[in-house]
Amino acid sequence: MGKLWQKSQEILGKGDKNPVQNPDTPILFVDDDPIIHGVMSKYLKDWNVTSVFSGEEALDRLENENFVIVITDLRMPGISGIGLLHKIKAKYNNRVQVIVITVSDDLDDLVDALDGGASDFLLKPLKKEVLIEVLQHTVLRIDRWNQSLNKLINKQSPP
Repeated sequence: MGKLWQKSQEILGKGDKNPVQNPDTPILFVDDDPIIHGVMSKYLKDWNVTSVFSGEEALDRLENENFVIVITDLRMPGISGIGLLHKIKAKYNNRVQVIVITVSDDLDDLVDALDGGASDFLLKPLKKEVLIEVLQHTVLRIDRWNQSLNKLINKQSPP
């Protein structure tokens, strides 16, 4: 994690707001288990997280709010995590990063998630340090993409 932090400091400079240090990126958390919601609210208490209990509810929230990261359980009634991943990627492509979490030890689930476009895959029980590291890495990647996008737009804009 030290190298990631150092790199973020180099990219952002001392005076700039650090997205890793000030995690205000809108995150949507999707899981049908209320106990996991309690764990996540403790782990991510300093993050901008909205929690929902189903894939259907997640799609409704995505339609009306701007989330750039979705953390979803794999196995849920109704729309599964993989089903949700496919719907998100079909509509939003890479504008929304999806992190899949599961208790499953089935290798096919990992392959399906990564083939479907998940940016990461975490096994339950979640370790706070690993979850935070994955989110920090995702936020830095989004920030790099936005910086590159802004540079390209500025190059194409007439003076």
